[in-house]
Amino acid sequence: MRKLVIGSVLLASARIAASQPADPQQSPPEPEAKEPGQLPEVAPTAPLPAETAPGVPVVVAEPKKEKPSVSATYDNGLILESSDKQYELRIQFRNQMRFESNRPTEAGSQFLNKFYIPRSRLQAEGYVFGSANRYKLELGMDESGSFTFVKDMYIERRLSDAPVYVRFGQWKRPFSRAEIVSDFAAEFNERSIANDLAGGGRDLGISLNNDYEKSPAGIEWAVAMFNNFNGGADRPGIPVACVTNPTTLVTTCINGRPTDIPNDFGPTIVARAGWNSPNAKGYSEADLEGGPLRYSVGASYKVDLANFAKHGKASIADNMSHGLELDWNLKAHGISFTGLIVMMKIKDKETELGFNLQPGIMLVPKTIEVAARFALTTEGDRNFIEALGAFNYYAHGHRLKLASDFGVLKRTGEDPVTMLTDDPDVRVRIMAQLEI
Repeated sequence: MRKLVIGSVLLASARIAASQPADPQQSPPEPEAKEPGQLPEVAPTAPLPAETAPGVPVVVAEPKKEKPSVSATYDNGLILESSDKQYELRIQFRNQMRFESNRPTEAGSQFLNKFYIPRSRLQAEGYVFGSANRYKLELGMDESGSFTFVKDMYIERRLSDAPVYVRFGQWKRPFSRAEIVSDFAAEFNERSIANDLAGGGRDLGISLNNDYEKSPAGIEWAVAMFNNFNGGADRPGIPVACVTNPTTLVTTCINGRPTDIPNDFGPTIVARAGWNSPNAKGYSEADLEGGPLRYSVGASYKVDLANFAKHGKASIADNMSHGLELDWNLKAHGISFTGLIVMMKIKDKETELGFNLQPGIMLVPKTIEVAARFALTTEGDRNFIEALGAFNYYAHGHRLKLASDFGVLKRTGEDPVTMLTDDPDVRVRIMAQLEI
């Protein structure tokens, strides 16, 4: 009995000892090495959670950014636009095919006839990194049988919501409405002789403008500086260098590379201001829209700073090269009337004047039009006169049309070299136009 009691007491004491907490000061027993010189085994421990691991940064993978998609639409050209509205590209392919017949009326002359492509162009324009950064590239792929070259190439940045744009590159100088009007938005096959006197053309330069080419309602304006006083002849020139061998007296001529870049520029300032009624479309001839009176009026001035000095003349005015022009475009109920008055003063030459009057009327609204042109320029004691009529069929506006014009060109008075008078030249042109 006594042994049973002692055993029960010992068993109870062991259970009480086992239930007591371990002494915090007591270190766990070290594991024993199995063999001499061998490190003891250490029991593996569970890794701490990432958020509690000391000194280990938590890296959260960012979701992969998807690139914007591109949508395609058609609006007077194929338009590719990114879904984030940061990029746009409009592509146009524009062509003109023409039959032309010319005949001087002097005795013994005959008609000179030909088929040719006066213009075939590929145009790309749009914006990058947002609509405030615009660009344009226009290639002349066949200009009356010429080689391929750049017609327009510029970039521009919108500076304010006014709007105000700064443009740098090559484009039509803002002088003469008839020049700014696209070759593919005119009533006649070519521009008038008055516009030739104005010396528009393309040139390299820089400008500030308010998007004047889109005829904004209210005021339009542009101020620019270009390389030269007169713009290019719509294609680069080909320089020719000729050398004569002093021994054999054989002359050899070598064509240089086509270029429209001068060795040294003659800075020319061109300024333009005008006013447009709403929906005027002042740089598109013919009233294809119809409706009540709409109008655009403008004036331009240019001055050659390279000649802004006496250079041996009595005054600066005697040596200046500058020009002034006034123009307008009126439309109402299918009737249109465009015009130009120009004055040009080139150094010490006599001032030359010119004008162009061009009315038109839709016989069938938006489809069939007849138009007339009377233009005149002065050439010293002689005048150069252009009198033409036009008959146009617009299948889809200017984008698909058949345009024909016919008439005479004549210089009055006597030729200062031959001392003979000139008979009028007869001209007939028929042109098919397609823009896609």
